[in-house]
Amino acid sequence: MKKIFITFIISSAALTTACTKQTLYLTPEITGYLYDSVTQKPLSKKEGAIIFQGFDGNKSPPVALGENGSFSIPPIKRYYYFIFPDVRVYGEIEPEIYVEYQGYKAIFFDYSKFYWNQVSEEKSGYEHYKKIDVGVIYLDPKNKAE
Repeated sequence: MKKIFITFIISSAALTTACTKQTLYLTPEITGYLYDSVTQKPLSKKEGAIIFQGFDGNKSPPVALGENGSFSIPPIKRYYYFIFPDVRVYGEIEPEIYVEYQGYKAIFFDYSKFYWNQVSEEKSGYEHYKKIDVGVIYLDPKNKAE
């Protein structure tokens, strides 16, 4: 009877672990500000695109800017239950975001220096939530002819 009970407890524990949703954070959450490079003023209340390079931009919602030009991009997450997924393909993706707002030239912005300065080595894996602040990003206005 004891063996059956112990087997039941071990099986229950294994099933509970297998059924627990695990989260992988493939990118950090990124916060910052967008400013006009000519006027040095924030781009306020505009909608545009800020997309992690290497991920599908069609699935990314538009990013609305606050009055002070602030923005926040949520991390890209993947979920799994029991078998850890192959994440090697994500290790090849550059730490860049693509920024595009109407009336401004689109840019790729490298956030790697902010990542390495703000995320400790023990938190750098996919299992940890990370948030970084990239400060102010300046966008150049498009010429009237563009």
